[in-house]
Amino acid sequence: MLLPALFAALLGLTSPIPGATVDSAVDDRALFQRLEASTSALAEKGDNILKRDTRLEQCKRGTAAGLRLTSQKFTAPLSGEEIYRRAAQASVLIGSAYKCDKCTKWHNTLASGFVISSDGVIATNHHVAAGATGEAMGVMTADGKFHQVLEVLAADKAHDVALLRIDAKDLPFLPLRDDAPAGSPIRCFSNPANTYGCISEGIITRYFHMNEAERNGAIFMQTTADYARGSSGGAILDDCGNAVGMVASTAPVFTTAPVHVPATKDAKPFTPSQQMVRHNCATARAILDLTRQK
Repeated sequence: MLLPALFAALLGLTSPIPGATVDSAVDDRALFQRLEASTSALAEKGDNILKRDTRLEQCKRGTAAGLRLTSQKFTAPLSGEEIYRRAAQASVLIGSAYKCDKCTKWHNTLASGFVISSDGVIATNHHVAAGATGEAMGVMTADGKFHQVLEVLAADKAHDVALLRIDAKDLPFLPLRDDAPAGSPIRCFSNPANTYGCISEGIITRYFHMNEAERNGAIFMQTTADYARGSSGGAILDDCGNAVGMVASTAPVFTTAPVHVPATKDAKPFTPSQQMVRHNCATARAILDLTRQK
């Protein structure tokens, strides 16, 4: 028998999804402008509950004390259309309002995230939650409603994961699965470069220790699913609609100049060409670890 919250998540799949069909084409500009206006207004009024300094301090929390997530997973394979709908219902847009040093207007950074508990718990990246300049942070859920972020429940910089809380109930959500092996087919749902609700497909290519600065050998997942800036925090889903990971970063690979070619005054400049892009993702296990006692 399905748990009540999981059943509620399934019920949400019947509502219209922006971008899912030719009859529900999404207006990217209008949607993102609405999010930016709401987040900027929150910052301008200064009545947002979560202030910048408090948010940055809460990003040091390593554990979301008392948070309990369902352990039940989706088990029935889905069509691509069904995966899109399930991902779209549980995914969110995240806006953070800030001011630059060149004008008086509010600007916004935009990112992705997804609901992991029906009572308003959202997974995204540490680098999204810990943005240094954001004065107010807000979330737009799939039904178009705007919610200010109330709290950073926990975060892990090395694994680039964070949990946010908004005041919402009965939200569709994605269960977390932490044992998907390399070679598994997956899909990525995110909002790249101010385009709402893009889905791409691929496979998990491997799990690896990332030895870059500040990662300290943390385990990440690599995939072949495509994404771009703005996708940070986007869900990586298995073929049943469980979240197995989350978009974190990209690492392009370029050719290098041949070492055997002598440098002469007549030699043409060598321009490296891009060979591939490594798509690095946080693991579902890293998200789950935020809910476990340290």
